[in-house]
Amino acid sequence: MSNHRNGVGANGSHHRNSSDGWGAVPENDRPLWSRYMLDYCPWFPGATIMTLIADGIINGGTRAPQVWKETAQELHSAGFTPIRYFLLAELLSGARKKGELDEEAHGHLFKQWYQEPFPAFRLEAQAWKPWLERLQQAQSPKRALSHMLHGEKLPPMGMVVSRSGERMCNVSD
Repeated sequence: MSNHRNGVGANGSHHRNSSDGWGAVPENDRPLWSRYMLDYCPWFPGATIMTLIADGIINGGTRAPQVWKETAQELHSAGFTPIRYFLLAELLSGARKKGELDEEAHGHLFKQWYQEPFPAFRLEAQAWKPWLERLQQAQSPKRALSHMLHGEKLPPMGMVVSRSGERMCNVSD
C-alpha cells in the first residue's frame, strides 16, 4: 500500500504500465519529470489541487496530471532530460525576472506563454533543439539561452591578451 493519501496525485499503487499516460518517457525519469514540474508547471490547476498533486509526487511518485505527462513526452522526444528541463526553466525564470523575455519576440519558443498569477508555461519542445545542440557542443547553458533569445550576434565573451605583444583577439562562439 502507498504511503500517499488518496487524491488527485495518488492512486494507492506504485505500479506503472504503458497505459499510464507517460508514453515513451523512460520509467526511471518519470519521478524526476514529475518533481521538476512541481517547480515549473506546464499547467497550474490551483493551490488546493496542487497540494494533492504534490502529495502524489513527493518521495518519488509519478501520478502527475496528464498535461504534465504529455509535456514530458514532447520534451523527451526532442532530446530533453528532466535535469535539462529544470535547468532551462531556471534560466528562463531568471531571464523573465530581468525582463529579458518578451511574448512577441519569444512566444514562438513556447506552446503556452506564462500564465499569471502562478507562472505556468509550456515549452515548444522542437523550438528548443538548438539550445540542446549548443549544450552538446559544450556551450554553457546560459550562453546557449542568450543565443536563443538574442540571436547569433552576441557580444564577445571576452578578450585574450598576449604577454608577448601579439595582437589581442576576441573570444566568442
